[in-house]
Amino acid sequence: MLLWLCLALSGHAQSGTPLKVAFTLSTPSHSLLSLDRFDRAYLADAKQNILQLDTLGKVINRFSPTVQGHLASVEAWSMAKIIAFYDDRQRIQLLDRFLTPLGLADLRDYTDGTVRAATLAADDRLWLFDESTFRLLKIDTRLTRITHETALELTLDRRQHDIRYLREYQGKLYMVDRLSGIYVFDNMGNYQQRLPITNLSYIGLLGDELYYLADNKLQFQHLYTLKERSVTLPESTVPYTQALAGDRFLYLLTPTQLTAYRWR
Repeated sequence: MLLWLCLALSGHAQSGTPLKVAFTLSTPSHSLLSLDRFDRAYLADAKQNILQLDTLGKVINRFSPTVQGHLASVEAWSMAKIIAFYDDRQRIQLLDRFLTPLGLADLRDYTDGTVRAATLAADDRLWLFDESTFRLLKIDTRLTRITHETALELTLDRRQHDIRYLREYQGKLYMVDRLSGIYVFDNMGNYQQRLPITNLSYIGLLGDELYYLADNKLQFQHLYTLKERSVTLPESTVPYTQALAGDRFLYLLTPTQLTAYRWR
């Protein structure tokens, strides 16, 4: 891994300015990574515990579930709470900023189907992709009810899809289908457009851009103008599995290592 990285793109680093490694950590295979608005990273360890790291790489908080399950995703972007989605148990654990449990949502209270992806909505509700019934669901865990639902038959091919990721951002809901692209809905679940970017398992969102990892680069696309740009990442003998950019730090994850760079 290179210790210095030059990014020659405006908006993230001035041309020719090297970025110094903030820290490097060994990580278990298939660690999940999320960032909060303070650029703190969240990792899952080999026992599916969630670790909160500061920007020096120190573990400052830890959540250990009372019942083990497969941690499919962690989302820490909201200022109010963090969600952890356990797909095998069809449950969502809600946590505060210190990884203290706030509540547990059993998704079987809302659907008899199988939820494959989940995310927090801006109104403190939850978005779910129900693969069995092929619907987007918006649920209110305080009232234990579905508030919105969107049938997806007219939007996606039910026979050929692979939904990997959901994220609400700036009043839009982004749904990543590895086979056909990124589907954009409004905050009521109404379909708006498809971005034909395939072979993705997740996307990142920063400022007015979305970004994704491809060919050892971060590819950026503006959310409104659709203008594209790219950032070349350091060479690595092991392919990156995830890359996330915060306001000040860039995190690059491989199956064995997490490296944080000072980003801007």
